[in-house]
Amino acid sequence: MPTEEATVIGLDIGGSKTLAGLVRRDGAIARVAQVSTAPSPVAILAAARSLCLSLIEAAEAPVLGIGIGSAGIIDTVKGKVIFANENLPGWSGTRLADLEAGADLPIIVENDVRAMAYGEAAIGAGREKDSLLCVAVGTGIGGALILNGAVWHGEEFSAGEIGCLVVDWQGEEPLILDQYASGPAIERAYQVATGSDQQLPLTEISQLATRGDRIATDVIKRKARRLGIVLAGYATTVNPAAVVIGGGVPQIGALWWDALEAGFRRALAPPVAATPLLPATLGVNAVMLGAALLAWNALDA
Repeated sequence: MPTEEATVIGLDIGGSKTLAGLVRRDGAIARVAQVSTAPSPVAILAAARSLCLSLIEAAEAPVLGIGIGSAGIIDTVKGKVIFANENLPGWSGTRLADLEAGADLPIIVENDVRAMAYGEAAIGAGREKDSLLCVAVGTGIGGALILNGAVWHGEEFSAGEIGCLVVDWQGEEPLILDQYASGPAIERAYQVATGSDQQLPLTEISQLATRGDRIATDVIKRKARRLGIVLAGYATTVNPAAVVIGGGVPQIGALWWDALEAGFRRALAPPVAATPLLPATLGVNAVMLGAALLAWNALDA
């Protein structure tokens, strides 16, 4: 049986950073290490391997396994990236289960948002709920479903990918939620609304709104409100015990969140009108923690 002090490694491989940590069974973090995500799959795996080795060497108790949360659609049976977008060029087809960390440790692999959702369900905003719709709003919009306390993957490991929902049309071309309400979508909308030649980063648009810029305020509120309306439709269909929202865009604060909730409440069907809309609580460690807890869950099975 694992000792109380034993840990597993949780590994978060994202578009900008690769974060690893030693995590105890209760979710307590013993140690963390981080590097910028490398520009190629080979380099990413090498950096991840190096992080794991450094944590194993520094560990004061046995390290029993590795849980990896990665961007992209993940075949969790084969431990392989089925598809990844341009945020990680060449990442599609990468076999994460082959990560060697200098020790014969079991490895589990999961999509980053599904790992985040599992962490939020186990020790975060969704604890005590047996079902969740978890949405991460950042450079893209990712989604995950927790059913009966477990990640629901669907037939081809894409269950919960809410960013693919069609929300509008540009002529004959569909406009999906990921293109409409993500951080870059807010940046594009502000550029169009101001007629500027430059696209400001979301942090600057948020600061402008804080200082009373009407266009920045209107763009943020419009995008958030309409995202809330879409989430209400999806939540009505899935009927989870709660909806948990994480990612970088909610860091805008009350301006974005209040508009999101207003749209969400307005569009919910009466039978599910009381569905809680909750901010994620695990912050920047959410994927790492969720991946680690999935590794613990596999060890306990």
